Amino acid sequence: MSLTDAPDAALDEPTQVLEFEIGEERYCVALDVVTEIIDRKPARSLPDSPPHVVGAMDYRGATTMLVDTASLLGVGSNPDASRVVVFDAADEDATVFGWLVDEVDRVTTVDPETVDDAPFGDDLTRGVVRGDDGLVVWVDPPVDE
Repeated sequence: MSLTDAPDAALDEPTQVLEFEIGEERYCVALDVVTEIIDRKPARSLPDSPPHVVGAMDYRGATTMLVDTASLLGVGSNPDASRVVVFDAADEDATVFGWLVDEVDRVTTVDPETVDDAPFGDDLTRGVVRGDDGLVVWVDPPVDE
């Protein structure tokens, strides 16, 4: 599934997600939009890029936008994070992008009954997952980084 196909509505069935950490906070994304998890590579800065774009790096022969996920989500900034979650491009002409995260925790299955609506109107936040380990914020990567 590509990012443009990501559902906006509530879940109808259990969904696999990738859980990751930024600082002390835990987040997750639908696993089917994740291409790969890699170690951070050197990035070139890009003039006139949005504040949350750290730069561009080479990923398998493609220019890949590197995003400071903490800045994007409004929880500070962590341009020195060491892991990159690379996302599936919306189509072959779309820019591939990766989110900088501190740590990738696990892949888990989320049941629809454990997902609450986001308490605010943020386009990035899909909901809040209630789990045995506490709350995990479910985010949807934007298509147009």
